[in-house]
Amino acid sequence: MAAAAPLGSKALPTYFFTFGDSYSMTSFDVYGEQATPQDPMGNPALGTGTTGGGINWIGDLTTADNDSLVLSYNLAVGGATIDNDIIDAGVEDMATQVQTFLSIYGDKSAIAPWSSENTVFGFWIGINDVGWVYASENASVLVPELMAEYKSLVEQIYAKGGRKFLFLNVPPTSRSPYILDQGIEASHEHAAWLSIFNEHLKLMVLGFQDDHPEIKTVIYDSWNFMTGVLDEPHKYGYPNNTCIDGDGTTCVWWNNYHPGLKYHALQARDMKKYLSPFGAW
Repeated sequence: MAAAAPLGSKALPTYFFTFGDSYSMTSFDVYGEQATPQDPMGNPALGTGTTGGGINWIGDLTTADNDSLVLSYNLAVGGATIDNDIIDAGVEDMATQVQTFLSIYGDKSAIAPWSSENTVFGFWIGINDVGWVYASENASVLVPELMAEYKSLVEQIYAKGGRKFLFLNVPPTSRSPYILDQGIEASHEHAAWLSIFNEHLKLMVLGFQDDHPEIKTVIYDSWNFMTGVLDEPHKYGYPNNTCIDGDGTTCVWWNNYHPGLKYHALQARDMKKYLSPFGAW
């Protein structure tokens, strides 16, 4: 049974639609049980269906690190890229996730009667885009194409009434055990590609904001936060920055590419400091 979110002083819920990859997935089924005040994650049970050994950042922001009721609708899919027509990961891409949102929730149906004022749209994507092509494609050519598609997706949500947007940049997966095992040169090459992706993401969001002055946008710097954890692991209770433990709490890494549930909780707590423009946190 999922824990109910604290109600705080606000009676109305915040609808939280999220899109992305395995760093965000909770294996939510859009045709399954929907979020309720008693079970704000909807389905599956809180802490299951993730890639960190338990509750991830979305679960934390929905059920613990919030100041009013949040209802989660998480369309993220493990392995996803922005668009399979640009970088084909062989799984449902974010473009498809957005289309799923538009077809099921876009018309503010009774199952999720969201509005422009009470809804936040969150995006954490790019880890797999970088990971698939950093060794074979020129970032200065491909990243602008990725960002043009990314912007077109958020524009579609804007057209349906979305006005509050949260973007997370790509964390330093160049320092994950998976990439480090490929050698220091690969790690440096990956980091350089990733840096270009993050810089263009920032420019894309600023351009989106300029196009629509009435919207609220937040860019959360997951790269900076995870870098701080990896630089000083002992400060956060970890023995070092490369160990792996499936319990999700002993080490930063739950497996060789994904951080554990403790890291997600730390990041969610840090994120809360930046989310006040959205009202629920």
